[in-house]
Amino acid sequence: MTEIWLREAVALSGLPPPTTFPRDIARDAGRRLPVTLVVVDGLTSASVRDWLSRRMGLDHPVSDTPRRFRGCMVACSGRGVLFRDSNDSEDHQRFTLAHEVAHFVLDHLTPRARALKRYGEAIRTVLDEDRPPHPRERLAFALDQVPLGIQVKLMERDADGAIQSGSVAEAEWRADRLAFELLAPADIASPLLKERHDDPGDVRLAGRFGLPRIHARTYVRMLTRRERLRSYSTVDFLGDAGR
Repeated sequence: MTEIWLREAVALSGLPPPTTFPRDIARDAGRRLPVTLVVVDGLTSASVRDWLSRRMGLDHPVSDTPRRFRGCMVACSGRGVLFRDSNDSEDHQRFTLAHEVAHFVLDHLTPRARALKRYGEAIRTVLDEDRPPHPRERLAFALDQVPLGIQVKLMERDADGAIQSGSVAEAEWRADRLAFELLAPADIASPLLKERHDDPGDVRLAGRFGLPRIHARTYVRMLTRRERLRSYSTVDFLGDAGR
């Protein structure tokens, strides 16, 4: 069973279940989502800011510190620009793009959908920046964590590359989880880990779904924990008969 929030996010993305692997996430996201996909040679905060300035006329800060990174999401008014680095391997670019798609869905489309459901279509003009929010609307959006204006999503790190806050870690975990589900649905990936095989689980997931090994290892841990929790839930519900 997939987590409720994850099922809702997959549905909101509009992306169909993959039928071939590795998934061509660039093709599917480009067709189904209101996003522009940008590949940059040597992705940095400066190159993202330069692209936004040249192509969209936006002068918006991207990061407090100049640095390189694998991917970036910039979103506003229901549309997004998703960046990735052309110097990365094909597998890394695939996962990076899925991760940025996940940020777009979870951190931009989901709050918009929640606001529209709660406040009605009249609020769309605020979400799309056709009019400024009234003070009461601004307060409500702040309390409901609905973003207004340009939204930039990076993994906030210090100079040593460590994640700075628990909230950022949680957001990145959820983006990773959705990225994995888009590239390697758990209902397909989990059975692979149960098969008797000479290769370790991360090698099998990496080979089947085109995941970088480092991320495949993370997904193995996620799926193992998921199966353990499902087993505990069954025992709790059925008692010894569920064993």
